[in-house]
Amino acid sequence: MNSFNLEDIDALLSKLDFSKMNGIVPAIVQDIETNTVLMMGFMNKEALIKTLSTGYMHYFSRTKNRIWMKGEESKHYQIVKEAYYDCDGDALLFRVEQVKACCHEGYFSCFHNIVGSEKISEEKIFEPEEVYGKSKILEKVFNIIKQRIEKPTVDSYVAKIVQEGEAKILNKISEESGELAEAAKNNNEKEVIHEATDLLFHIMILLAYKNINLDKIFTELELRHKEKNH
Repeated sequence: MNSFNLEDIDALLSKLDFSKMNGIVPAIVQDIETNTVLMMGFMNKEALIKTLSTGYMHYFSRTKNRIWMKGEESKHYQIVKEAYYDCDGDALLFRVEQVKACCHEGYFSCFHNIVGSEKISEEKIFEPEEVYGKSKILEKVFNIIKQRIEKPTVDSYVAKIVQEGEAKILNKISEESGELAEAAKNNNEKEVIHEATDLLFHIMILLAYKNINLDKIFTELELRHKEKNH
């Protein structure tokens, strides 16, 4: 992994023109072993700084309006080996060590569709459901919680507890924590699962109430995992 010091980062930032695309620049990513072009993403200054300081590729999502780290869900990280900027200072090239595969459809490169043909240029390395499986339910539930807060209905439990205020939410988290601990003491697997689900649900209500996206929790978990394994 190649991480860069503050002087390198500041020097690069001074040479880049983020104004052409309203605060972002395109970033082309190439596998350092095979020279395969893996993908093209976008970076704002924060994503670039995170990439260079951590040694792991980070991007700016235009659809979700947030920074994301490649591999934060799939564990298919891109480890930075070399970084370049072009002659106009408005595009970046990164040569990386790609863990397993880049494309979310299961291919090594996102550029696997041949123009003018139905053929695929490479074999799948993994099936998407192997990576993006049941954990997606957390995002679905979290999005519903946010909808209930933004557009409350009379019969919504989430809307009711949020309307009662932060103290009520915290009391419910404390209550559910105690019930989970009691179930664990009783060695009751079914109750442990039930109470853990209740606790997680109320934690997500708190996060939504505080306007903290679930993605930030996932990112924090990934960063802690990397710190312990690298």
